Amino acid sequence: MRASDHRKHIPVGVKLHATLLLLGFSDEEIAGGLEWDHQPALALRIVDPETGELTPHPNDPRYLRPLRKAEHALKTRGAGATTAGSDVGSAAKVKRIEKDPAGGEAFRRRILAIKRGDEPPPSKRKRQWPTRPFPNRKRSKP
Repeated sequence: MRASDHRKHIPVGVKLHATLLLLGFSDEEIAGGLEWDHQPALALRIVDPETGELTPHPNDPRYLRPLRKAEHALKTRGAGATTAGSDVGSAAKVKRIEKDPAGGEAFRRRILAIKRGDEPPPSKRKRQWPTRPFPNRKRSKP
């Protein structure tokens, strides 16, 4: 009998665990519950009007990323004081803009292009504060 007949196939779970270790996650983090993040978030994906399918597909492995629980919560819900920059905040903004007849699908495509890195984010114009002299005050004599 050959030695190869005794070797068993490596389970997918073991392969995944080895891959996560190579990515820098510890055994405790993997066992404690690693979470998978959709990038871009499902609420920000484009829905095909004919089929109702999301683009890209929700389970496309190219758009899934392993994150620690705390990192995933921060990306999804924000830092607590505000949801700016989080998935929830972006989804709310998309909903507000889609209510406006001038916004909608074009805005969603622009946001997705910025998140993917295809298009640089719009720069905010900086301007100086106006200068004005300090008020002249008379000194009081001691």
